[in-house]
Amino acid sequence: MRVRHLEWLLGSMVVAAVVAGCSGGGSGASPVAPPAASPAAAAGAGGAPQSASAAAATPPALESVRIVYTTIAAAQAPFWVAEEAGYFREQGLDVPPLQRVEPGATLLAALHNGEVDFVAAGGPSLVLGYLQGLETVILGSTQDVIETEIVVQPDIRSVEELRGKIIAVSRLKAISDLAARLGIERYGLDPDRDVQIRGTGGNAESLAALQTGTVAAASLSVPAVFEAHRRGFPTLIDVTAMRIPFTNGSVGATKSTLDRRQPAAEKVLRALAQATARFKTDREFAARVVGKYSQIEDPDALRGTVEVYAPLMQVDPYPSLSAVQAVLDAEENPAARTTRPEQVVDLRAAEALRRSGFLDRLPKE
Repeated sequence: MRVRHLEWLLGSMVVAAVVAGCSGGGSGASPVAPPAASPAAAAGAGGAPQSASAAAATPPALESVRIVYTTIAAAQAPFWVAEEAGYFREQGLDVPPLQRVEPGATLLAALHNGEVDFVAAGGPSLVLGYLQGLETVILGSTQDVIETEIVVQPDIRSVEELRGKIIAVSRLKAISDLAARLGIERYGLDPDRDVQIRGTGGNAESLAALQTGTVAAASLSVPAVFEAHRRGFPTLIDVTAMRIPFTNGSVGATKSTLDRRQPAAEKVLRALAQATARFKTDREFAARVVGKYSQIEDPDALRGTVEVYAPLMQVDPYPSLSAVQAVLDAEENPAARTTRPEQVVDLRAAEALRRSGFLDRLPKE
């Protein structure tokens, strides 16, 4: 049960793609809820000269930071909400429209070359980068449990009936694979001996394999789970309900970036704390944001997705060391066996956020 070792690719095409994504104009979609212009900005409009007192009241210039995310999954929705609700700007950050990059080699290349400053990613990519000597670390996390469900053919009524059968996952060693393995292990099956786990390419492909009967089960995340239920495939194992520790919604950077830009790191965590609180307390807004980034239009699926994720998210982005240890345990790189979770995290920004009292002022569920 190891995360597949990702080959290190630093080719010019990979880096160029990331540079283009981070420096360009973004997705082109209008924000869900654009923040209103500040009074200072409004006062300076129209070309009229400002008085000395007005100039003195002008807020300091925003600090530019480059942020990317790695997957279209609600685990990374706090970053989307922070952009759409204007929380990055509220915290003094100028963040270009968020861009998506592939996890693993592409993400690590962008971080290593300084093309991005902060990333929304699953724990495995950041841990692997650290183990490969790239100094990537986890500075925060908004979700520290695995989320997925194993849905099955209607005639399968027990976990024991999965013995000898095929379980579809999006990719081998991806979160869906790890979740499937952990889930069936909890019921006494050996994922390497008692079942066959097959990568299909994604949730849609896994669902299609169920539909054609070529697999007995599939490890799916929401909203694909809702579509599976609609087609008559019930959930056999609810891995989400097991609350298995695993760093899943992490915030990452390189150690050198954090050494140089500690105030910016704390501002990023402040904005994410605001966004997570908004996701948990304003679920209609959260559903609209998830719909924009996922391109899902079914309102029931969007509401269901938010209902699943809201209880899993933590407003305090302090990383769980036990969840980081679970990532290390699942990593196949031999260096993971001698690495402690304390080595893979940088807690300075999270600790400063706790001391500031800012978290106490955020809305509660």
